[in-house]
Amino acid sequence: MKKPKRLQIITYVSPELHERITCHAKRINLSVSRVAERVLESGKYPDVSNAQAIQDLLAVNADQARLGNLLLKAINETADGHLVRQMQSLLKDVRKTQTEIKARVARIRP
Repeated sequence: MKKPKRLQIITYVSPELHERITCHAKRINLSVSRVAERVLESGKYPDVSNAQAIQDLLAVNADQARLGNLLLKAINETADGHLVRQMQSLLKDVRKTQTEIKARVARIRP
């Protein structure tokens, strides 16, 4: 027989603390149970600003990828050597920016 993945803990808190936890749960779109679990795991309320920052950086990274792909397509379709070198330089900068974004996301993630 498998062990349950999660076990129930019943606890009593003051009405003020219950209100704070409930409001925080609604604000960050988590259940009260998940908020309590994260507080017990980390010793602090979950911070959704990091999650939002990661989502924003990943969106920028996706935009950079689309830009890089368009530049690569333009390079393949262009015969002018000088223009190709300029686009290759831009492509290199785009890829470098993507690498920096990924490194920052890795630093932000817990």
